[in-house]
Amino acid sequence: MHPPISQSITFTYTSDLGAASGFFREVMELELVLDQGPCHVYRLTDSSFLGVCSLPDRPTDAAGVTITIVSDDVDGWHRFLTAKGLRYERAPARSERFAIYSSLFVSPHGYRIEIQRFDDGGWHE
Repeated sequence: MHPPISQSITFTYTSDLGAASGFFREVMELELVLDQGPCHVYRLTDSSFLGVCSLPDRPTDAAGVTITIVSDDVDGWHRFLTAKGLRYERAPARSERFAIYSSLFVSPHGYRIEIQRFDDGGWHE
């Protein structure tokens, strides 16, 4: 059995830390929990976090990366963010294939962000 895991942070990268961090702080209204200068860390839940960094040796391609935020209120997030002018790539809709209800937008620093609810009883909460 592996040692315990207490938290997780997903780091994303940008060349414009002000815009990317401002999006998470001002548009999504996430709580900034750590400012390390070139990296800012935001709380998603008590044990999961989203970071954004501007580093000279950072990965520069966001292709193939989707950040999924699990929430029972996909429609509420859609109303909240569209009221702030955010344009969604995909409005909330059900996927029979994956048994989810989800929506999708792209952050200012090019990352796909999906907000979804699992309708599959097999999902562990």
